[in-house]
Order: sequence, then structure tokens, then C-alpha cells
Amino acid sequence: MIIDSHVHIIADDQQKYPRRTDTPEWVRDTSAETLLALNREAGVDRVVLVQGYGAYECDNSYAADCARQYPGRFVAVGIVDCRQDDAPEQLTYWVRERGVRGLRLFTIVEPEPLLDEPRMVSLWTRAASLAIPLCIMTRFRQLARLPALLERFTNIPVALDHLALPRLSDGPPYETLGPLFDLARFPNLYLKFSTETLYPSRRGRSIPKEFFSRLLERFGATRIMWGSNFPATHDRSFPEQLARAREDLAFLPQEDQRWLFGETALTLWPSLR
Repeated sequence: MIIDSHVHIIADDQQKYPRRTDTPEWVRDTSAETLLALNREAGVDRVVLVQGYGAYECDNSYAADCARQYPGRFVAVGIVDCRQDDAPEQLTYWVRERGVRGLRLFTIVEPEPLLDEPRMVSLWTRAASLAIPLCIMTRFRQLARLPALLERFTNIPVALDHLALPRLSDGPPYETLGPLFDLARFPNLYLKFSTETLYPSRRGRSIPKEFFSRLLERFGATRIMWGSNFPATHDRSFPEQLARAREDLAFLPQEDQRWLFGETALTLWPSLR
């Protein structure tokens, strides 16, 4: 089973699902029906719909509706605005009333919230009570704030979107990645790699085999999962994105590939099985 753990879904109907007025260039129609057709073409069986902040900010309506319309094919991961006092209550609404099955902590905004500030910790606490995983979209410099949180919230699966966008161009031995590699000691920390990882792994002195070999040596395949980042990454077609990822990781044993391209995501979202 192939699972794409990171897709942003965008409605054709902008009356029912209005977009931000300042949407970035990557935002383009990617409806549930379009995505299902692309899945069939690519051979992808299930998808985690990750709320695209650039399209809808914290209005998770379309992702939630699609996951509810196509149960077993999609699950939705939503965003709430941590700057609002009622953010934990907003999360409870999206989970209990709208069926969202994960929280995306999105810190790539201005001013940038810190992962360990009280308003963010309140969301960790609510996510733990709701028994949902966290997906963290943050800058690499914030990784030093994660250990204390991972020690405190041991019962929450935490997936790091795009590996926190590390710089890989220095190549082996990837000495600047210490803050990422050090997180391997926390069994509830998972990694989500995408084209935002695969492309940098080919830049400068970096080679995909060198980088991913080190990543798997520390975390193991059972804690790493693939996501396309479609349509935010759109320089190649959806099927070509999967093909590129499979090609770059073809050196790995088949059992490792089985986890990276499916089984690890099922650990966090078993309803997709």
C-alpha cells in the first residue's frame, strides 16, 4: 500500500470554500476528485490531506469535508491559530465535530510563534487529550525547543514536516544536522520527507544515498514517511513525484521502502489501512 502523507487539497468551488486574497503562486485547483484520479494514475492508495495555510489559513473546511466524503481514502490534518485565546477549543471543534485527525502546528508566520511558548504548549496538551498526532511545520532553528516537549508529551506521535527544511548542500558528514539527528532518541518523533527534502539532497556536495543512509541509520524506516507536497511542489506531475522518490531511494531494502511509502503513515493514521 502506497500512502502520500503530505498533500494540500484546493477546492474548485471558491464560493463555498473561499481562498485567501493573497494566495501564493502554488495554490491551484486540486479537488478531491482530481486527486483521486491522480492517485489512480500514480498508484497511490491513501492520502493524508494536510491543511495548506497558503490557501485557506486556518479554515480547514475543505480538507475536513473531503476526508468525510471519502473515508478510508483520506484523513485530514488541520491548523488552528495559536494566537487566539480559544485555539484549544477550536481544535476540539475540528476534531470532534468535523472529523479532523491531526493538528498541524504551523510556525512559518510573522511574528513567528515559538514551539515551546505557553499558547503552543496548550495545543500540545489538547492534542494529547484528543489522542491525535501532531505535524510540525517549523524552521530548522526551532528544533532545539523540541526535546523538552517530546519528553513531556511522550504519548503524542509527532511528525516533522519536511524534516524542518534542513540545509543539505554541505554534504557528508552533514555536521550541521546535529539538532535533527539528536531527536532520534525520542521514539514518538517521526520524520516526513518530501520533494522539499529530495531536491536539497541533490544540491552542492549532498547525495541522496549519503543523506538518507544516515537518516535511516538513526531513525529507522519505521519512523520515516514520504509525502509529495503536491501541489505546492508542481514542477513535475504527481505520478512523477512518486517515481522520483522511489528512484532516489531504490538503494534501500524493499522492507524499508514498504515502511517509508506506506506503513509508517499507517502507524499515525491507522484508519487508512
